[in-house]
Amino acid sequence: MTLTVQFQLAMQKTKLINRIIAGTMLSFALVTQGGHIILAQQRPTSLLRAKCVNSGLGSVRRNTLNVSIGKAVYTSLFYLGPGNRSASVTCKIRQVDSQPLFQTLQLGFGMRDNNTTSPPVTVNVYLDGKQAETRTIAPTQQESLSLDVSDVTNVSIEAVCSSQSIYCDRVYFFNAALEPIILSPTPSK
Repeated sequence: MTLTVQFQLAMQKTKLINRIIAGTMLSFALVTQGGHIILAQQRPTSLLRAKCVNSGLGSVRRNTLNVSIGKAVYTSLFYLGPGNRSASVTCKIRQVDSQPLFQTLQLGFGMRDNNTTSPPVTVNVYLDGKQAETRTIAPTQQESLSLDVSDVTNVSIEAVCSSQSIYCDRVYFFNAALEPIILSPTPSK
């Protein structure tokens, strides 16, 4: 490899590192408001970036897939396949003794259009083990939820088939965004 090629590769690597640093700095911005500094994370993060485990009998799969729900196309991030029982996923979104990182969990989910014979599925959302929301959906239906998770450590999502003898279709999740807390300014003394 010639010295010129090595120099060009080194320059490309330096530019890449500078872009990564700049991108990281843009992700977290220090904003001055009324003489006080506020830490504001600009973008939501996916629930799937947390430490998540399968906590049910059915299947849980991370799978980016385009699905039709209610005659509209959604890009699914993961699905819960309850079968004729239930499926669930539990995610730890913060350490017990740490400061809250997230304000809101936005969930969007539904059942595909192409399996109209599936029984309905009940989706339960638990925040630190306490049931926070319940929605029952059938094929072609979608739901959206917004949950306050500012004081929550663990989130669990469960899909329960309404029949013990007929197989329920999968519930596809096309939104699972954790929106960050934006710290408000403290009053000046």
